[in-house]
Amino acid sequence: MDFRYIAAFLLIATVAYADCVGYTESFDVRVLDAKYRALPNANVTVTYDRGASFGEQYFTTQPQATNSNGIAHFVIYNQGTLTRGIDCKIIANASMEGTSASTTVTVKEHGDPVDVVLKTLYPVRFYVRDQLGRPLENASVAIKNRTMHTDANGEVSFYLQAGTYRYLASYLDAKQESSFEVENDTEYEVKLAFYKVVFDVSDDTGAPLAASVTMFNRTFEAQDGHFEFDKVFGEEVPYSVTARGIVSDGTVIPASNQPVVVVYDIHAPTFGAIKPEVFNDKQRLQISVSDLGKLASGLDLQSMKVSYKMEPADENVPWNDAVVFTAGRNQFTAEFAQLPPNRIVDFKAEIKDKAGNKAEIDGKFTTLVLVQPKNESNGTKNQTNTQPTTQEQQGIPLSYIIGGAIVALLAVSLVFRLKTKTS
Repeated sequence: MDFRYIAAFLLIATVAYADCVGYTESFDVRVLDAKYRALPNANVTVTYDRGASFGEQYFTTQPQATNSNGIAHFVIYNQGTLTRGIDCKIIANASMEGTSASTTVTVKEHGDPVDVVLKTLYPVRFYVRDQLGRPLENASVAIKNRTMHTDANGEVSFYLQAGTYRYLASYLDAKQESSFEVENDTEYEVKLAFYKVVFDVSDDTGAPLAASVTMFNRTFEAQDGHFEFDKVFGEEVPYSVTARGIVSDGTVIPASNQPVVVVYDIHAPTFGAIKPEVFNDKQRLQISVSDLGKLASGLDLQSMKVSYKMEPADENVPWNDAVVFTAGRNQFTAEFAQLPPNRIVDFKAEIKDKAGNKAEIDGKFTTLVLVQPKNESNGTKNQTNTQPTTQEQQGIPLSYIIGGAIVALLAVSLVFRLKTKTS
């Protein structure tokens, strides 16, 4: 082999690649939109021949985001080698919102910055305001799985290619979802309505209760049971009211403009008259109960219970359950098993309202003597005649006899006076 040819080849290769062997480059890549304006937050990478003698020939940098001026800065260098030719090309690639572009330059032969233009990308500005046109800060706008939040001016910016997009704008519990077109620079306004919501908290008699009201993860104190939210966003807004340690959750529809009335039934039902009676040979108690509050929850009819036991009985004697059924509005009948007459019976009754407040009462009653009870075998009254009294056996009432005696004495007295006057 003629080493002169080899030496000549290496000399030619060295001269040919002398400008990019072992070089260091420091430069900016600037990303521009369709109208050649700087694009912040675009991703930029640089690919170049790093001059390695073995392994991967080309190297791609980690992505860098452009600053507010659309610029990302890079420093690259070639390690240098004479075993192969060096590629003196540098490829700058930029991408944003699903679109990308690249520019190829030659080492030491490019300007600074190196511009990459995303020719189909346009700025889109969203403005989120209330119905009076006032900006809503920290509202969220979601487009293409990307969510951003508005600034103090209610503004948020996207960069999008031409096309049709759907968005979801939200603030607190208010939401708006729709679509819009991008054909050029685009501005889009979203208005979210707000409403005034009033809370009134009271007990079952209508008296106001001190309470706390929680909405949007904020808690407010209701003075004298009254509180007003002046600016509530959303179609259905959850709330929580706490009074006397009891929590009441619900959902308000702000657009209805109806006050939210929260009632705490804190009073138990009241027992009224309790009267014993006999019906079909069975002892009964007629019991009246009422839930008096004008905003009361009402009686829980299924909760009515009556228990009893006959005296004498100590505390170890078990209570028996009477059969209880409704007999009318706020009226109950407790029916007992066959009880002997003229006995004292202890009873206790309890009932709840629909809010869980329980009323209890206990007492005693005497079983009644059955008068002319129905014949159990045929259901008819006993036809036995009662015995006549002594007065009835005599035939002439005693009052008639006494009256006759008085009349006779008066007659004798009159005759005696007449004779006295004549003499």
